[in-house]
Amino acid sequence: MLLRKARRAALAVAVAALAGAAAPGAAHAQLDLAACPSGINYDQSIPTWEQHFAERPNKDAVVPLGRGTGGSGGGAPQFGSGASDTQLPQGRNLTSVIYDYWDRLVEATANNPRVRVIKKFVGKTASGQRDIYFYVLGTPEHIANLDAPDGDAAFWRSVRAGTVPEEVGLEAAVNKPAFAWITATPHGGESAAAESITRQAYELVSRTDCENLQRLKSLTFFLQPVRNPDGRDAIQRYTSWGFDPNRDFGTGNQVENGVFVPLMNQYPGVFFIDAHQTTNDYFFPPNEDPVHHEISHFALNFIQNRIGPALQDAFNAQSIAYRNYSQYDLFTPEYGDTVPSLIMGAAGMTYEKGTREAYQKQVYDHYLAIDTTIKATVEDKVGVTTGWVKQWSEAVQQGQNCQMQPNSLVSPLHDTIKQQPDTVETAGSGNAYTVCGYFFKPDQHTGDTVALIEHLQKTGVRVYKLDTPVAVNGYHEYGTGNVLKPGQVEPLGTSKPVTVDGVTLPAGTLYIPMNQGMKHWIQALLGENPFIPYDYYYDVVSWSYPLQRGLAGSGFLTQNIAPGVAMTEVTPGSLNYGTVTNAGSPVYAFNTDSARGLALAIELLDKNVNVYRATQSFVAGGKTFFSGAALVDAGSLTAGGVDVASLASARDTPVIGLPNYPVSRKQLAKPKIGLYTGGTTVPSNPLFPGTPPGTRYCGQNSFCEALHDLGIKLGLPTRVIVPVTSTDLTNNVLSTGGFTAFINQGSAIAVSTGTEPNQTLTTIGQNLQNWVNAGGTYIGVNNNGTNVARQIRTTTLEAETTTTLPDLSRLLTPGSTFDGTYDVTNPVAWGFDLGGWIYRDNSGNSVFRSSTVGTTASTVVRYKPTPDEKYGYENLANILDDRPAVVDSPAGQGRAVLFGFNPFFRSWKEQDERLLLNAALYPKGAALAAEAASETTAQPAPVLTEIKAAAVAPKAKGVGTAIKGKTVSDRDVKIQVKRKDSAKLKLAVKRTRLSKAIRKKISYRTTKTTVTLVIKGVRTSNEHAREQWVGELRNQIQRRKVTPIYALL
Repeated sequence: MLLRKARRAALAVAVAALAGAAAPGAAHAQLDLAACPSGINYDQSIPTWEQHFAERPNKDAVVPLGRGTGGSGGGAPQFGSGASDTQLPQGRNLTSVIYDYWDRLVEATANNPRVRVIKKFVGKTASGQRDIYFYVLGTPEHIANLDAPDGDAAFWRSVRAGTVPEEVGLEAAVNKPAFAWITATPHGGESAAAESITRQAYELVSRTDCENLQRLKSLTFFLQPVRNPDGRDAIQRYTSWGFDPNRDFGTGNQVENGVFVPLMNQYPGVFFIDAHQTTNDYFFPPNEDPVHHEISHFALNFIQNRIGPALQDAFNAQSIAYRNYSQYDLFTPEYGDTVPSLIMGAAGMTYEKGTREAYQKQVYDHYLAIDTTIKATVEDKVGVTTGWVKQWSEAVQQGQNCQMQPNSLVSPLHDTIKQQPDTVETAGSGNAYTVCGYFFKPDQHTGDTVALIEHLQKTGVRVYKLDTPVAVNGYHEYGTGNVLKPGQVEPLGTSKPVTVDGVTLPAGTLYIPMNQGMKHWIQALLGENPFIPYDYYYDVVSWSYPLQRGLAGSGFLTQNIAPGVAMTEVTPGSLNYGTVTNAGSPVYAFNTDSARGLALAIELLDKNVNVYRATQSFVAGGKTFFSGAALVDAGSLTAGGVDVASLASARDTPVIGLPNYPVSRKQLAKPKIGLYTGGTTVPSNPLFPGTPPGTRYCGQNSFCEALHDLGIKLGLPTRVIVPVTSTDLTNNVLSTGGFTAFINQGSAIAVSTGTEPNQTLTTIGQNLQNWVNAGGTYIGVNNNGTNVARQIRTTTLEAETTTTLPDLSRLLTPGSTFDGTYDVTNPVAWGFDLGGWIYRDNSGNSVFRSSTVGTTASTVVRYKPTPDEKYGYENLANILDDRPAVVDSPAGQGRAVLFGFNPFFRSWKEQDERLLLNAALYPKGAALAAEAASETTAQPAPVLTEIKAAAVAPKAKGVGTAIKGKTVSDRDVKIQVKRKDSAKLKLAVKRTRLSKAIRKKISYRTTKTTVTLVIKGVRTSNEHAREQWVGELRNQIQRRKVTPIYALL
């Protein structure tokens, strides 16, 4: 009853807060704080939401602001206006309506002597149908000085870069405004924060009292009420490409993040609010473990010890239910809290308001949290800004000393920290894990390297190029391992890296020293191991950008480069590796050891240019070319009127002219790659909106993920990447449409019918089988993709199940990295001469059985035994040792290439994109000898049927069997404890408030030594559906002092 009364009171406060017109009026307030009114006063020239839409009606505006029901969107329809019901407008306002009011604030303050609001254009959304903006709010003086060459933004950026002396920054902490970011969630279905920030903006603009003038004097506000306009209007979590933008804030592959983060980074703030929504109550920091060790001490202390307690006090005062230390960590640099914390040293914070209450209550609680955060900051603005300034000189000094910050725990519920690196040399032990700088050698993975470097530079990282060859000590290439500490059985990832002294880095090497302000961000992204301090994970547990991109041959130094070494700072956008040397030669060559190099080859083929690939590595024109290097006939370029220089420049891929074809090569066919849509239709999406155009909102599915990766990120032509439906498969479009490859991203396609032993192929199955036999390449991902290949008899490869491998149920690889062995004699692995890695994006990825590869097939990529936690967290991963990860299985004139992981995962992995494109380009014909260019080689690129197959494997015939038995699923919550803790585990489950539906899904698996709790199918991609009860279950277990062996939550 007490809580119910408290909530009624809070709702009353919400109604009052949202009815701004009731506040007393005031004339323009003076900037002189001594003369301002002490009570709350409002400037009547600033319209409230309700006044604005009364004066300038908008048919889609929901009035009053915040009216609505419980649930996502507050009762507004998906893709529709909350005001469509004119009798009862309710719920989230469309993005255009939010902008309508904010534009009025810009207009109303254009000549205001007290306050100013300006609008910043960010870009277009993925659909191309909506604009993205943020707004800046402050005093006229501060806004005028914001973007000047020596203005506030440039100054604070210089403080962050470490180029301004600390004492100058400390002086500015007193007399310059700090920056503060308040943003709505990137999840479109969590809409209430837009209305909350709108309400907060009105308060900041219109109030003339002393408290508010002090806020304007102390802070310049950066406000983004809508971060994902497509998702907001759809009332959907994802972008138009079906991506979770809160798993992309660091990588920036989604345009909503890719255009915003660099602009955001121009204005480094002391705090960054990322206002989300959950199911129940309210979450705000203090956070849960783990926290990434490179989060600055200032950011962590500001979050945990100042803002968190202030929010607790505010919510306690109004008896609003909330929780802390629950679910939300600060570990992976992909979120709207970790990225700002690392990139701008801000107190990056996730705020989560439950959707079950009425929409106005959702809006109010967010407003309260935002307003309290502002108040807590302004109350000690000088102290806060002083701490923000000091962190940067601390970062530079840590970098100069080659030190990482040690791990730490933030939750009082935990007392055991995981083993971490020796970040400081102790007693001459020689075991310090030091990182002084990262290097990327020239002429390796050029296109992908440039993309990474430019991404880093957009976030303020300073990069240099060595002017001359430099001998260095403490040289460590990624993947070369770690040495044993005394007493260790195996080299854990927390040991000192294996290094070599006296190695020469060639001139042109790109070098990123750690002694710069962005040291924390650099280490978080480029580090080989994130060193998780506590075995809990909210999402993936490893993500090293160079490893994801397959940049083998690069690495870091554990000792500083000698002083005085000549190096030149690389200005952003100045790297132009895509040059043509020896123009006018009869043959051109370029490496395909980058995804962008392969994209260049595909682009040339699409333009009918004749392209071959070298079957082996070679040296020519003073350059090393790796296996699979592209060889292009100049005559074919000329005949097609193709400018290879402009294409190479766009892909940052250097092209070298040669006098002839220097080594054995294979002919490539003009590609046409089918991408399975997963159903009978093509979902409307930004590349293929449909006829007539649909919503362009693709939604979350494997087709949209793959299409974005290939069509948007890599920019492959839509003539090459073509959607294929199940109807198309039935109609034999792969054969009649001239497709060279078909990608099944993991769908279960109905290729057989009946039950064993009376199964037969369906029409789809027979068509697929015939197409492969005739020369097509089927590419299947994970167990479903492999099952299709098995059933049409193009492979014998089989994945393990819990029946064939009981330990499979304990395998945990939630975004875990492993060493890989690559067979570069196979075209699927061409370009991997320097090696690479395998990334298991979840524990449910395939675990292939080696004995089922078959005699005619070959293992292209194999798991190399990887020491425990060499790259980060995993559990029981030794069962993967020496198993196949990618298999090439020929059938007839074609083949099936099968992947045991998702190569399209979040568009993160250029390394896996290379493997997939290699498979899609698999050459069918015989090797051609080295020779001079001729009229024959100058012919246009052939289609697949014009190339005679070099070898023909036995044709696939009949119908095969699917994999039987249970496989591992990341959809299950699992907690394993020692058997002696069985009773405590079951009591913890009993005491947790679980719904009947969830309790029906509970089971326990018992062995001689362990007990495992399994809750089937509850780990959906939307973690909000389970966060509250999962957090409560974890707390119940911790109260009983039970330490899980592992937990998949």
